[in-house]
Amino acid sequence: MRSRLRVAILGAGLCASALALAAGSQPVTIKMQKEAFVPASTMVAAGTHVTWTNTDTVPHSVTAADNRFDSGPILPGKSFEWTAEGSGPVNYHCIFHPSMTAILTVGATDGKAMK
Repeated sequence: MRSRLRVAILGAGLCASALALAAGSQPVTIKMQKEAFVPASTMVAAGTHVTWTNTDTVPHSVTAADNRFDSGPILPGKSFEWTAEGSGPVNYHCIFHPSMTAILTVGATDGKAMK
């Protein structure tokens, strides 16, 4: 009985820690400008709210290579939002500009964006 109680308490503590980390994550903004994602490499914690904003004069997209997300066309001045989930690297690109690529790494322990 005691070992079950210990496991339950430990599990509850781990869940609370994970929720606190996700809740404490600062939102991250990535710009699309001059046919590039800025920054081109970003690290975030799972649960982080990520916004891509098109500051260019032409449409772009944010399309994950593993199909986690696909914004469709994002017109100039518009944005696409996604909440980071899972863990590991997510390569993404613009369907209109094949050379426009970037990587978002999910799972950083501090929840801060890093270049």
